[in-house]
Amino acid sequence: MGHSNYKLTDDQKKALDKLADGFIGKIESELANDIGGILDPYDTPSGNIDNNKVTAMLWYIGDHIASC
Repeated sequence: MGHSNYKLTDDQKKALDKLADGFIGKIESELANDIGGILDPYDTPSGNIDNNKVTAMLWYIGDHIASC
């Protein structure tokens, strides 16, 4: 993912934090609704969240947003 030389103000960061929290909530909701499906965040044998899988999905989403 690329970087920018633009410096965000504290107010911009606060507003973006709220937006990011909304994205996180939406992503968590979608993952929770897809247990056993293609976006299932769990490692089936152990029953634990597969952090590598979730991280890969989040990076993919971030890269997709950055390419728009």
